[in-house]
Formats: sequence, structure tokens, C-alpha cells
Amino acid sequence: MLARKIALNAILSAATRVFGTLLALVTIGLITRYLTKTEWGEYSIVLTFGAIFSVLADGGLYQLLVRDISREGADEKKIASNIFSLRLLSSLFVFLLAPAVSFAFPYSAQTRWAILIGSLGFWFLSGAQILMGIFQKHLRMDKVAVAEIAGRVVQLGLVAVFIWLKLGLLWIMGALFLSSLVNFLLIFWLVQGHGRVGWRVDFVFWKESIRQSYPLAISGILTMIYFSSDSLFLSVVKPATDVGIYRLSYKILESLIFFPAMFVGLIMPLLSRAAFIDWPRFRMVFQKGMDVLFVLATPIVFGTFVLSAQIIGLLGGGNYPESIRVLNILIVAVGIIFFGTLFSYALIALRKQKSLLWIAGTGAVFNVIANLALIPRYSYLAAATTTVLTEALVVTLMLFVLRRAVSLRPSFWVGAKSLLAAVMMAGVLWQLRQANFFLLLVIAGVVYCALLYLLRGLSVKEISALFKKEA
Repeated sequence: MLARKIALNAILSAATRVFGTLLALVTIGLITRYLTKTEWGEYSIVLTFGAIFSVLADGGLYQLLVRDISREGADEKKIASNIFSLRLLSSLFVFLLAPAVSFAFPYSAQTRWAILIGSLGFWFLSGAQILMGIFQKHLRMDKVAVAEIAGRVVQLGLVAVFIWLKLGLLWIMGALFLSSLVNFLLIFWLVQGHGRVGWRVDFVFWKESIRQSYPLAISGILTMIYFSSDSLFLSVVKPATDVGIYRLSYKILESLIFFPAMFVGLIMPLLSRAAFIDWPRFRMVFQKGMDVLFVLATPIVFGTFVLSAQIIGLLGGGNYPESIRVLNILIVAVGIIFFGTLFSYALIALRKQKSLLWIAGTGAVFNVIANLALIPRYSYLAAATTTVLTEALVVTLMLFVLRRAVSLRPSFWVGAKSLLAAVMMAGVLWQLRQANFFLLLVIAGVVYCALLYLLRGLSVKEISALFKKEA
């Protein structure tokens, strides 16, 4: 049955993603312990540039690909090959701009060389990312996760070797480049099992794709402004060490927000098929998706409040105590982003891309003004707080548009139960906070699941109802 296949795919994807995230965090732990605070700050600047130019390179093409190949009767090979080719060519130009743009900022020569090496790595990641839409449609995100793990293993191994050889920052960036190449090659090879995808140039198709994707592209750029301007502004007005303190906690945020993207990616085809045809089903899928996100987000947020010191200690080796407060602020943004992911995909399914423009624009204006006003005085704490406030503003505006578009009146009953269970779980963790970190994770999972069961929170049967009609 399709429902069983989707559930198995989600479980396998989540498990492999958790493992991949752990590998990434181990790699970060090695790097932060080896590099000086300034060098880690320079490494963080490269990651900021990579994040910014990745959004510019996307151009809204990924979401367009997922939407279009999910429709009935779609010519998947034609759509995927053309969008992949367009993305690969356009993103090469974009990523070659990154090292040139770095000369406009007061960075060291080493930082600029690191940006060049990192940009090539992010180009390969960009090529791999566009192909993920095909795996998403065919419910084989587990293959994506396997490729990512392979890349993570390569990066971890190379970082360990380079540290053992006492090599510098540029070699550490080389590890990121090579791992990205491995990830891309594996993704490209695996996607051939779902229909040969390759180089294809159809300028008429490219022009139409650009016409349809430009609202998403502009929205993505505006989102990038409020998502990455804080790190960029920090790198200009504050020392590289401040960027490193902020980005250490920010890496945790980036690792966690994959989970809502993965889950919402699975239900995106369901939303697209139900939109304009079966409104009751659209609302049901949206509500159940929101319930699942509540169940996932609340224990992460409240658990992090209690364990933030141990988390930062594991990643930074005791060298970044300032990052603890940053993490406690940013984890609130993580919880908000869980729902923002669902809301934005729902708007795309409803062909409301243009509404995302003014929403993201409002968020960008607010974020830039707040960062300009607060970062010079409050540094990374201001950047973290502004991120939370901006995400809250954007998600509120998205929900407002959804309520007007399809008369959505979401229920927060499951959310209330999840919140209660998470608060009680956090109380247990607080009492046992001196215990081993990994033991605490197990205790947290057991306590939360038991409480949610007793409170009659979301059940497996309810989740299966998402896919019952397709099955």
C-alpha cells in the first residue's frame, strides 16, 4: 500500500538523516577544536556566502520542479532534464560571482580563497539538490539520505586526516568541496533509476520555467536576506570570532530544519493534487501535517532549552560558552520554521507564489532594519533575536493568506497536547540534567512519547489517513 510505503520511506529517511546530522556535528566538533576562534569565524563566513549564493542559484526552480512533475500526465523526463540543465548552467555563473563579491568586504586573503573553494563545493550541492525533487515524487528520499551520508563520511574522514597532518583552513575547505562532489555524483547516478535525467536544452521550456519561477526566485532572495543577512552583517561590523560564536549555534538550526522540509516534501504532492479539486481533503492534509509538525517541534524546542549547555559543549569543546545563549534563542526560530515550511508549500500548491513575495519582502525589510539597529550594539544576541522575530512575522502573514485563500481554520488541539507533554518532559530533564547527554536523549524520547500517548496525541492511524485516498 502507498500509505505503508510512505511511512517506511519517512522512517528510513528520518533515521538516515539523524545519522547524517550526527556525522556533520562530529565534523563540526573536530573543526572547532582544531581551528582558532578566528579561523572558525572565517570558515563560518564561507558557509554564510554559500547559503546566500545557493538561494540565488536556486531561482525557485526546485519548488517548480516538485510541483510540475507531481501533476497528472506530466512528462517527468522532459521537465526534470530541462530544469536540471538550466539550474546547473545558471548556478555555475552565480557561484563564480561569490569570490568576486568577497572583495567588497573587509576579509583576509585566506577568507577569500576559502570562499572560492567553498563556492565550487556549493555548486555541486546545488546540482544535487535540484534532483531531489524526483526522489521526492517517487517516495525515495532514503536514497538522497544515503548519498548525503556518503558525502558526510568523506568530509569527516578528510577533515580527520587533514587535522592529523596539521594542515590549515584551506584544506578543511577542500574537504567540504570533495564531499560535495561525492554527494552530487551519487545523487546523479541514483536518479537514473527513475528515468534518465541528463543535459537537455529547450529554450522555449527554459523561458516558460523562468517566467513561472521568478516569483519564487524573488521570494527566495527576500527570504535569504532575512535568513542570512545577520551573519553577513556580523562579518562586516564585528570580528570573525563573533561570527563563529553565532554560526556554531546556527549550524544546529540548519541541521534541524531539514526535518520539516523532508516531511512537508512528502505531503507536497498530496496538497498539489487536492488543490482546486478536493478542498476538504486539502484542509485535512494540511491539518494532519500541522499536527505532525507540532509533535516533532515541541520536544526539540523544550529539550534544547534544558540541554543547550551540553550541546554547545559537545560541539565547541568548552571554547564557545557564549553560544549557549544564542542557541536558546535560535531554537525558538527552529520551532517557528517547522510551520513556515508547511505554510509556504501550501501556498505554492495553491499557486499563490506571488503572495510569498510581499510576505518575504516584509520580513526582509523588518530584518534588515532590526539588524542595522541592534547588531552594532548587541552583536550575535541581536542577530539571534531578530531571526526569531522575523520568522514569527513571516509565518503569521502566511497563515493569514491561507485563511483567506481556502478558509483554513486550523485546530491547535494536538499542539496543546504536544506542548504539555514537552513541558513535562523538560521538567524531567531538568531534574536529571547532570546525567550523560546521550542517556538524557533516550530518557527524553521515552518520557515524551509516553506522555503523548497518555494524552491521546497524534496516532499512527491519523497519520496514515493522510495517504488513505491515494492508497
